[in-house]
Amino acid sequence: MDKLVDASLSPDLASRPFKFTSKQGRNRRAQLLSIAFELLKEKKPEEISFADICKKAKIPRPSAYHFFPNVEAIFHGIRLLHSEGMVEKLTALKKETFKTWKEYIERSIDVAIEVTNSEIAFPRLIYGYRMSNPDMRLVGQELDIKLANLTKQGLIDRFQLPNLDTLDQIFGVAISIPDSLLKLSYRTYGDFTPWMVGEAKKATISYLLNYFPEVCEPRK
Repeated sequence: MDKLVDASLSPDLASRPFKFTSKQGRNRRAQLLSIAFELLKEKKPEEISFADICKKAKIPRPSAYHFFPNVEAIFHGIRLLHSEGMVEKLTALKKETFKTWKEYIERSIDVAIEVTNSEIAFPRLIYGYRMSNPDMRLVGQELDIKLANLTKQGLIDRFQLPNLDTLDQIFGVAISIPDSLLKLSYRTYGDFTPWMVGEAKKATISYLLNYFPEVCEPRK
């Protein structure tokens, strides 16, 4: 939970920047997030209220509002933790070797599933709950762009991709494909089934084959 206490995580979620909060304030913020994590193991997001979290955390609501304006802001903090985990894992792929660009895409999807399945709260918030706050949805879109750029750069660093002016847009669409299919799998089966994961990989690769050749030469 340490990362969620860090000022790097959306300081606009609170009434004042995280970095100016006292040690007691950071501890209280971490407590609220930890309790939300625990409650999400037992309940759906829609069944959890701000009051529930405050009560279990033993923090008065007036004090809790100092750190999070509502329950969605707490959930958003947890989603940011998921996004940081994704960025870390995708960045760590630099240490792995891939023979083809297709292998890299498949591994990237596996990484996304590993991170999402690491906490029961993650799929419940990412795929089972829709944020109503437009500002928080905008942050989610910005994070999607960051993940698309990481995937693109990972391939560019390893393989000689075609020089296309629309490469950013192509990867934006490419990462939305597995995301949509994983959402369908979770909402239909309550899990990421092997068949749906396979379909997500095939669909993403099939889309990229419209722009990339079957074999891209590795960079030396």
